[in-house]
Amino acid sequence: MKAKKQAPGERAPIDFRQAQEELRVNLRQGMLDAATRLLTEEGPSALTVRRVAEAVNCSTTLLYSLFGGKDGLANELYLEGFARLKQEFATATAQALKNGENLEGLAPLLLHAHIYHQYAKRNPSYYMVMFGDAIAGFVPPVESRKQAWESLAALIDTFEEVMRNGALPPSNPTAAARLLWAAMHGAVSLELKGYYLKTERADELFNAAVNAVLRSLQMGPAEHEPAA
Repeated sequence: MKAKKQAPGERAPIDFRQAQEELRVNLRQGMLDAATRLLTEEGPSALTVRRVAEAVNCSTTLLYSLFGGKDGLANELYLEGFARLKQEFATATAQALKNGENLEGLAPLLLHAHIYHQYAKRNPSYYMVMFGDAIAGFVPPVESRKQAWESLAALIDTFEEVMRNGALPPSNPTAAARLLWAAMHGAVSLELKGYYLKTERADELFNAAVNAVLRSLQMGPAEHEPAA
């Protein structure tokens, strides 16, 4: 049976389920936006169910129904932080290529390290949700942690490219990416927690950590491991 054509000026029939789903999606996004504002403007301590509900003028019951509580909301922010970092990697690489920058040798890895450092400094609250204990009691689910690591796949791909081009000897690109990430994360965590009184010292430590890892990878695995 053919669907009845809508006459000019006639209102389209209301699809209640569709309207209800659109409302749910809009409410959910509005709550995430509100949580992001609280996180970035006031820090993790402001991220409570009550504050987020007040920001969008709704009940805490509705927030629980959409996210399952504070942990569900925290998990969405956790994933959002990694998604933003992934986007920054992609944007920076595309912009560098557009500008004709030299991305030979170790330059692509140094670019990724720079973006990682700048992202952490511009988004300290997000970074602490992603990698720290900013939200008391929150432990990301296993699936979320897997998805988060996939956000760093660009770093693995870059190691593969650099090894293929001969700037680094062949090795496991995933292991190399994890090693570089560990060094970057350690330096950034010390910086964000205020262990360095001068910004330039933090920058020096970060760059030294990155360069130390890359130099060790350039040397390749030792031919003879010392005896245990």
